Amino acid sequence: MPILILVMSRDGSFWLHNGGSRSPSSDASGAGGGSGGSQSGMSAPLTFAVAQRELDDRTCVLAVEGELDLASAPKLKWALTDIFDAGGRRVVLDLSRVSFIDSTALGVLVGVRKNLGPDARMAIACMQPEVLNIFELTGLDGTFDLFSTFDDALAFVRGSAATAG
Repeated sequence: MPILILVMSRDGSFWLHNGGSRSPSSDASGAGGGSGGSQSGMSAPLTFAVAQRELDDRTCVLAVEGELDLASAPKLKWALTDIFDAGGRRVVLDLSRVSFIDSTALGVLVGVRKNLGPDARMAIACMQPEVLNIFELTGLDGTFDLFSTFDDALAFVRGSAATAG
């Protein structure tokens, strides 16, 4: 069974990649939709996907699924940077479907948070104990605005009074 992977380029465009081979160089040409090499017959789990949804002219949701690690962290950085560069000022980063996060991805989030303008807000929606544990162990739970539900995170970025992390 072929695995389709949503790939995001630096310019924000997306394409589906037939993930037959898991090596990073299998699609080095940047052409989407290719076979990516010979099929091994073994299906690999989706390791990363990102989807962006604009709620209004200043509010955006970036939903991430899979593993946030060395391989996927640049895609996360590009997606967040592109949102803020395009004028987005309120972002909900939905990590509710993230199964793993490493120090590289945390570093991306710290860098993005550090460069937020005074009128920008970013909230993280996550209820995965494994991911929340990483934020707590690193002490970053005090740096980020973390919420257990998407609705609470959205209320926070929109400036609603009922915001308790």
